[in-house]
Amino acid sequence: MISALIQGTLKRTASRRIGKVPFVVATVRVPTDGNEAAFVDVIAFDDAVCQALLSLSAGEPVALAGTLTAGVWITKEGEPRPQLKMIVNAVLTIASARRKRGAPGAVQTRTEAPASRGRSNGVF
Repeated sequence: MISALIQGTLKRTASRRIGKVPFVVATVRVPTDGNEAAFVDVIAFDDAVCQALLSLSAGEPVALAGTLTAGVWITKEGEPRPQLKMIVNAVLTIASARRKRGAPGAVQTRTEAPASRGRSNGVF
């Protein structure tokens, strides 16, 4: 497996499935050279990651981090095609980035005083 970060658009709305544990599956269209694109089948098990994927609509941009597996599948015509699968560990969307940074153009302010340099407060 390969640790990877992919960026693309959601091909269709993600769907929740139930197996031994609940999970979410989706397909992400990732642009490659020229007008070509690769499709990555993604699966998520973490609740926060699942909720983030389910909150997206088809066509929305998304960045995903996780473990990527490459393979090959054969079309009905006998042509080999690349197959990419990812187990997602983290999701970044435009909405989540805005929530973390605040409203566009907003100035970030510190709400608490920084810890003194000579003393550890247990936070790294």
